[in-house]
Amino acid sequence: MKKIQYMFVIYAFAMLLAPSFAGAEEDAPDLLEMMKSRDASIKQIVNSETRGETPAERDSLKAVVGDLFDFKEFSRLALGRYWSERTEAEQVEFTNLCRQLIEKNYADPKLYTKSDRIDYIGSEVEDSKGIVKTVVYYKDEESSIHYKLHPVNGQWRVYDMVIDDLSVTRSNRSQFYKEIRKTSFDGLVNKLKKKLVDEKAPGEDKD
Repeated sequence: MKKIQYMFVIYAFAMLLAPSFAGAEEDAPDLLEMMKSRDASIKQIVNSETRGETPAERDSLKAVVGDLFDFKEFSRLALGRYWSERTEAEQVEFTNLCRQLIEKNYADPKLYTKSDRIDYIGSEVEDSKGIVKTVVYYKDEESSIHYKLHPVNGQWRVYDMVIDDLSVTRSNRSQFYKEIRKTSFDGLVNKLKKKLVDEKAPGEDKD
């Protein structure tokens, strides 16, 4: 099983975004079809002559990520019990940092050339929760990746992913708790900011 790194290193290949939210019976297959469509769009970008490395292509990948995630819910789950202790301004800042980290990982074209293939296993919708199940195959191993979704303003958004039975938000929460106990919430925020600066992609300006 691949080891999940400290901040949002996600081994996923597929992209998904359903246009609207209606009944469960209609939506389950729609989620799967939209995943395949989104994946095809990503492949078109990274399979270009420039391999998705131009600033415009990276921006296109980033735009896909922006449409994919519910960053606020993802951040809330990752921060856990400390979320309610934060002011609204602190929650906004933390969500923005998480968004930048997620976008950074997904805007890296190399992420999408690591896998050999992806199988779309199925999708389910129950009440206001959805899940899309995939298996990604690499040269010497495979990973199951399940996307947890819920509707936000009429569109399905990912609020967590389960990679080889390990929740990404829970994994990050464990690391966040350790940092907060070691330093403080401000210490965690400063560490995330430093990570963003230290890991700027080639050609990106460092603030």
